[in-house]
Amino acid sequence: MAIYHLTANIISRARGQRVVAAAAYRAGAALRDERYGVTHNYAGTHGTLHSEIMAPAGAPPWVQDREALWNTVEASELRKDSQLARVIEVGLPLELSSEQQIALVRDFIATEFVAKGMIADFFVRANANNPHAHILLTLRGVTQSGFGPKERRWNGKSTLLEWRSAWATQANEHLARAGYAVRIDHRTLDAQQIELTPGRRIGVRRVRQGDSELPGHVAERIAEQQLIAKENGRTILEDPTVGLRAITHQRPIFTYPELVQFLRSRTESAAQLDAVLHAITQSADLVALGSAADGQGRFTSRDMIEAEKSLTRRAASMVARRGHGVDADRQSLVLSQCPLDFEQRRAFGYLVSEGDVKAIAVADGTKAALLTAARQAWDSQGLAVQGAAQSLARCEEEWQQGREPLTRGTVLLLDASPTTGLKQLERVLAVVDKARAKVVLIGDLDQLHAIKVESQFRNLLRQVGPPELADSGTGLAIGVSEELHHP
Repeated sequence: MAIYHLTANIISRARGQRVVAAAAYRAGAALRDERYGVTHNYAGTHGTLHSEIMAPAGAPPWVQDREALWNTVEASELRKDSQLARVIEVGLPLELSSEQQIALVRDFIATEFVAKGMIADFFVRANANNPHAHILLTLRGVTQSGFGPKERRWNGKSTLLEWRSAWATQANEHLARAGYAVRIDHRTLDAQQIELTPGRRIGVRRVRQGDSELPGHVAERIAEQQLIAKENGRTILEDPTVGLRAITHQRPIFTYPELVQFLRSRTESAAQLDAVLHAITQSADLVALGSAADGQGRFTSRDMIEAEKSLTRRAASMVARRGHGVDADRQSLVLSQCPLDFEQRRAFGYLVSEGDVKAIAVADGTKAALLTAARQAWDSQGLAVQGAAQSLARCEEEWQQGREPLTRGTVLLLDASPTTGLKQLERVLAVVDKARAKVVLIGDLDQLHAIKVESQFRNLLRQVGPPELADSGTGLAIGVSEELHHP
């Protein structure tokens, strides 16, 4: 089952590290280190499945040569304690094929690092039980003549938090495209309101965990993980809804084998696993949904059913509310100033009309002009636009920190991923509803078409969008489908 893992560290001379050695080790290759006059030879080690260098447009050709790239980085740093590079490690979803895992890493790197000016050298490790990737990143912008000054803006804590959130979003979208209705979450279990203790990352396959010759620090991690699993098993035995909340956060709908797989790492022994399974399968909070096409029984929780009902009721109430519409004269004035095509004008009219919840899926290249016109219309009506089309997760984080409070005069713009979770969508609408503000959820049409699983965002599109904007190949859609099907 897919799990969330992302760590970020700096390769630094102050710790005796060498960036050419780091690149050679991760690539499983031999690289000559010109600064120290040695060759770091790791050829044929570590099972590197794929390695690749990605660079911004206009970067000089030599950056595609791994040895030249990292020797130039070494030569650019003069201090004995210089920071040389950043290394990101991400865990890859087991559900994806090797090709799909590589495509996921490429997309993540392209949007989060290369688009901001970094060069990324990445390595995918072939490990059947622990697939992962290492990403080496430059700390300086590159020019045709070499590296420029250090980019301090890449070092902020907020930037790291954005990367963590973006990895979850990218991984979830790639899982959905591949037909897997499973999600990972970058937040702590506390923030996810899951009353379990996070497990330890061991890095050793289960079959080797009883090996008496393992290093002491690994044996300690295994012992600690066993204690955590035992305590988690006890917690679920005392209250099976804790286990149901945890699994439905990852999989809104799950099969019995998926439940067993989920609980195996959260219980200490076969006996405890059997006891926990019995407690959950006998719980009144487990809801059977009937069988899938392959004959496997499907399940969800009563909590998810109630959340879906709550979201549906809330959206119906908000879509009928008045107070945030832009009057016809102001709409006409904006349209006279903004060059929108016929379909964009219809979408504009929908977004700025009455109703406190709007949802739309927009093709690439359409969004900027549409939102510029809509923002101008809302401003002319005296409404305050917030969000700048940020993610739902980022919006929730700001609310938790007491920033950007909503008022009756607020229009909140949010990017809606097709893999947005039911509970998250319900929470956000509840906050907007309580403030009597307006929320506009904007999705990506290409992403929506690409995913092969049920989507709560599609369900909301179907509920609150006008039929005349149904997808007709024009690039705008108010969509189709449902998230939970239950008798």
